[in-house]
Amino acid sequence: MDKRVPEVRFKGFTDDWEQHSLNDMAKSFMYGLNASSIPYDGVNKYLRITDIDDNSHKLIIDNLMSPNVKLEDSQDYLLKQGDILFARTGASVGKTYLYKKSDGIVFFAGFLIRMRTKEVYNEQFVFQNTLTEKYNNFVQITSQRSGQPGINAKEYSQFHLYAPTEMNEQNKVGSITEKLDLLIGLYQKKLNLYESLKKYLLQNLFPSDGEKIPNVRFADFSGDWEQHKFSELYEKTTEKNDLSFSSSKIISVANMYYKSEQSINSTDKYMKTYNVFREGDIAYEGHKNKNFSYGRFVENDIGNGIVSHVFDVFRPKENYDLYFWKYLINNENIMGNILRRVTTKATMMNNLVSRDFLKQKIRTSNYTEQKKVGTFLKKLDDLINIQRDRLAFLEEIKRYYLQKLFI
Repeated sequence: MDKRVPEVRFKGFTDDWEQHSLNDMAKSFMYGLNASSIPYDGVNKYLRITDIDDNSHKLIIDNLMSPNVKLEDSQDYLLKQGDILFARTGASVGKTYLYKKSDGIVFFAGFLIRMRTKEVYNEQFVFQNTLTEKYNNFVQITSQRSGQPGINAKEYSQFHLYAPTEMNEQNKVGSITEKLDLLIGLYQKKLNLYESLKKYLLQNLFPSDGEKIPNVRFADFSGDWEQHKFSELYEKTTEKNDLSFSSSKIISVANMYYKSEQSINSTDKYMKTYNVFREGDIAYEGHKNKNFSYGRFVENDIGNGIVSHVFDVFRPKENYDLYFWKYLINNENIMGNILRRVTTKATMMNNLVSRDFLKQKIRTSNYTEQKKVGTFLKKLDDLINIQRDRLAFLEEIKRYYLQKLFI
C-alpha cells in the first residue's frame, strides 16, 4: 500500500497522513440566518455569498450590510475563530470563507453553511483543502441537481481529506499557505492602487469634453490644447498586403499581438486581402462591451504587420508621440461621444462611417507635451505589467503548494 504522504513535506515528519471526513473534523454544521439585510450600522456585518471574494475568498468590505434581526436573539449565527463557511446553492456553490478575528463582528446568511472546526484540527489547514482540485471535483459531482446546483450540510460533511496526525505539521502547512495568501493579497492591493491611479490619470491628463486644457498637467506647459479635425491628423489607408507580410505578421487588433501561425491557414490570394497595419496606425474595432459602448480605436504599438480587411485603418499625417496617441485614441472618456456620432449598429458589432469620423474634432497638445504624457503613462503601464507578473508568479506558487503540500 502506498504511503499516505504529500509530495512535498516539511522536514522532521514521516508518519502517514490519515483520512478524515469534514464531519470528523467539525463540532457542528449550521445553516445561516433567514433574514434580509439593512444598511451597515458600523459594527455588525452580515455576510452573504456575494460578500465573499471569488479569488481571495476574503470578506469584501466595499458594500457592507447588517442583518435585519434582533441581534441579542441571533448570537448563534455569530462567527468565531475556526469557523468555515460553505456556499450551498447557485452558481457560487462550493465557495468557502474562513473567518478571522480581524473581520470583526460577522453574522452569516441563509445560503451559507457554517462548519465549526474542532480545536484538535488547524482551521487554516482544513480551509486550504477547500481550494484544491480534489475539492473542486467533489463540488462539481456533488452539486448536480435537476434545478440549480446545490450541496447541503450533510453532503459537505462527507467530503474526505487527508491530514497529518501531528498538529504541529498541520500548523506548518496552514501557516505557510496563509502567509502566501497574505503576500498575494498585498500584491493585489498594490496592483489595484496602480490601476486606480492609471484610471484617474486617463480621466485627467486629457481635456474633458468641452474643456480646452486637462485637469492635471505637467509643469512648464500652459495654454489651450489645439483643436483639430481627425482629417488633419489621420488619413484612411488602403494599403494592401503585397505578400511582403507573411501570416506570422497577422496582428490581433483586440489584443495587439502577432497571432500564432499554427492557427492560420491562408492562401496567397487571401493574404492579399489583408490591410497593412504599420506602427502608429490606428484601427477601429467594433465590438462593444461595458468599457467601450461604441467600439474603440486601437493603436499599433508593436510593429508593422497586417490585419483583416474588416478593420478600417488610419495612418498619422503629422509628427506624433506613439504612446500619447495610444492612450488618447483608446480613451472612452474622450472617444465615446465621438464614436457615438460616427458609428452605426449592426448585428454583431458597430460599424464605423469613416468620412464622418474624419470630420470630427479633438484637442491635442504640442509634440513636447505629448511626449511627456505618453512617456509617463507608458512607464506606469510597465509598472502595472511588472506587478501583474509578480502576482501571477505568486499565484502559480500557491497552485503548486495546493498540489504538492496536500494529498
